[in-house]
Amino acid sequence: MAKRRLPQTSARSKRTKVAAATNNVASTPEASPEPASKPASKPRPQRRSPRKTLAAASQANASPPIPTFELQFLESQAEAEIVAPTEGSRAGTVATTEAGEGGQDETNSALVENFDGIDWARLPDFIKPLARSKRPKSWIFQYGYRVVERHATSRIWFVCKYCHVHKTIDAGRGGLFNITQATTSAATHLSQPKPGHNLTKDGPKLAQRARGQLSLRQAFDAGLDVQQNTANAFGNFDVEGFRTATVMWLVNRNHPLSELTTPDFREMMRFANPEAEAALWVSNTSVSTFVMRLFRSIRPQVIDTLSGSVSKIHVSFDGWTTKGGKRGFFGVVAHFADAAGIIRDLPIDLPELAGAHTGEAIAKAISTTLSAYGITSDRLGYFVLDNATNNDTAIAALAREYEFESAHRRLRCSCHTLNLIGQAIIFGTNKDAYGNTQEQYNTEEQYMREWRKDGPIGVLVDVINYIKTPQQYELFRGYQRLANNNLPAEGRLKVLEPVKPVVTRWNSYYAAFERATKLQAAYNLYAEHHINRVILEDAHAAQRNNKRPDAPNWMRSTGLRAADWAPLKYATKRLEGRSKDGKYGAIYEVIPVFEYVLSKLEARARPFEHVDFNAHAEALEDHLNVNLRAAWSKANDYYNKLDDSPAYYAAVCLHPYYKNYCDVAWADKADWLTSANASFQQLWAAYKPQRARQRYTTAPSSNNIDEAIIAILSRNQTPQQSIDRHD
Repeated sequence: MAKRRLPQTSARSKRTKVAAATNNVASTPEASPEPASKPASKPRPQRRSPRKTLAAASQANASPPIPTFELQFLESQAEAEIVAPTEGSRAGTVATTEAGEGGQDETNSALVENFDGIDWARLPDFIKPLARSKRPKSWIFQYGYRVVERHATSRIWFVCKYCHVHKTIDAGRGGLFNITQATTSAATHLSQPKPGHNLTKDGPKLAQRARGQLSLRQAFDAGLDVQQNTANAFGNFDVEGFRTATVMWLVNRNHPLSELTTPDFREMMRFANPEAEAALWVSNTSVSTFVMRLFRSIRPQVIDTLSGSVSKIHVSFDGWTTKGGKRGFFGVVAHFADAAGIIRDLPIDLPELAGAHTGEAIAKAISTTLSAYGITSDRLGYFVLDNATNNDTAIAALAREYEFESAHRRLRCSCHTLNLIGQAIIFGTNKDAYGNTQEQYNTEEQYMREWRKDGPIGVLVDVINYIKTPQQYELFRGYQRLANNNLPAEGRLKVLEPVKPVVTRWNSYYAAFERATKLQAAYNLYAEHHINRVILEDAHAAQRNNKRPDAPNWMRSTGLRAADWAPLKYATKRLEGRSKDGKYGAIYEVIPVFEYVLSKLEARARPFEHVDFNAHAEALEDHLNVNLRAAWSKANDYYNKLDDSPAYYAAVCLHPYYKNYCDVAWADKADWLTSANASFQQLWAAYKPQRARQRYTTAPSSNNIDEAIIAILSRNQTPQQSIDRHD
């Protein structure tokens, strides 16, 4: 049907037409009496797009209908000036009008390109699209621009408006995405929880309340109104301070660097403070880099502290290998008296030592460390090391470089030496201690090997080490309870764990033997249980002509007899005086302690001097005698090595309490005193103290060693002898 014009109703009316009716209802005003100029022909079907059809249907069926521009205009006019449409045509007219007019406005809004705020000079490789999009725009373009490449206009890109305005794109930190195939990357970028973003198609995201402590940053992101003074009071999280504290915790508690990257640890930090979790490193390499940077930043302070020392700087070092033996390091510690006269033990370096740990390689690493800390020849003191031969070679190499007498400066770790003596007392490994002829050495050595393996000490160590699973620990606890049931109430012991000996710590053997002596009944019951079990299993295997089941040798023995515990008690008693590592670390006590150890070993071995261990079958075994002699031999060897350095003798002579000790203890050894005094005089002449300082000494505690020392010092002592002849 042809469209009909409405007559002009007013000079100020701007409404010139109305959309044609769509349901074969005439749109001619009802007030016109004239018939149509020609008969109405069959209406031609009007083709509409699915979008317009859906829009028309949705708006026609809406209840109540949204007022259109036309309706608003009609309602604003006087009734006399408006000719109402025919009945029944309104719905079709309104629907068609909204679909044709309003729908077209929505389409234009969805397709229009908005480039407000864009700076094309900062996007030289991009231009506007050559044509508008045929599809409605994605929600992402509310927050950015759609551009194309200048030389490939089919490649479409999204420019984040916030990142463009704030020049984040210029700095190469994101905000520009290829959306030719999909807009997912751009949508993900806009959804990130950071300023100017945190967006979805429905608008800004509402921040969820995080578990744990809410950080100030999260409060701002959630849109909370935080007062300025409050924000200033709680803000400015100290990232560097937190990282430093974290690293010191790792180092002091000996945690692995990977601890900081574990999800559980990071979740714990996030719960306490999200800012703390964000400050943590994301890789082990980053942690290691920070640790080394912190170490280098602290080094000048260490150098300054060392330069202010009032004593020479003494050095100790030892090797350390990572688990699996992949990397080897040398820990280097400086020992000195600081400006306040306080003795300091300060770790200064941990150089990695690749390849063989030869003396030359060790010397090179130590020399590099000394140079880095400004420790020159005139300030270098003594080296305190263990008894490894490569340490002797290293000191010899350093002596050539720093021009000192290697034997004089090479001191030995006393605790390490006592460890070797303790091992000898327990296992007796010195052939010279057998007291046999050369022809009998091999036989005696075979006997000693068997005794170390199957004797009481060897059996006890095997039994202790067999207790290593939850089942065996529970079984041993059960036998402790059973043993307690046989004791009076006042003599019962609480259930204890077995103490296991460690080869590198001699006093762990003392602790193991002491605990074993206390729990002797429980150990006997535990060993008897396994021995009886193996007897039954062996008998069962024999009946079936099967191979005997595997079992430790001690399970096929007769267990630990009462007589077998006697050597353990001797060893326990013997080691009791040195059970605390480091108690006798002062150099002025080295000679008195060695004198005490040697005298006690001699006293222990003296009762066996006239015993014939081969007299008859019931004669005493010579194992304990052999071990005592081996321990004495080891102690005597290292005691003689003390003569190599005058420092030990000088330390005794210069100490107010011990100054007369050697004169009294060596009264019958004039040649010892002559040699020691000559070395001491040479040292005294060469040593030039930097500055006089007051010396402080503490009253020594009383124990067996102190009593022995006092007894020696009190021999024939007169008041005149207390005067220091070196003053």
